[in-house]
Amino acid sequence: MELIKEQTRLAKWGNSKAARIPSQIIKQLKLDDNQDMTITIENGSIVLTPIKKNPTNIHELFKDWQDDGKRDHELDWGKSEGNELQW
Repeated sequence: MELIKEQTRLAKWGNSKAARIPSQIIKQLKLDDNQDMTITIENGSIVLTPIKKNPTNIHELFKDWQDDGKRDHELDWGKSEGNELQW
């Protein structure tokens, strides 16, 4: 992973403070809008860690899948071991 060193400024946001994350870092870490993160303090530094959400349905599971259209042959999964459906 490429080392990126940028500066940001802490600004007032309601009753809290906010810091902007530069777009180069967002792209490198592949963060989404409204990304959930954990925030911790380690050795006097603020550490933000993205929370990777597990897919909740088939559409989320395959949202980035690109079909290459290649279907070389039928797969042989071996003989039935239990109550599999016969084709």
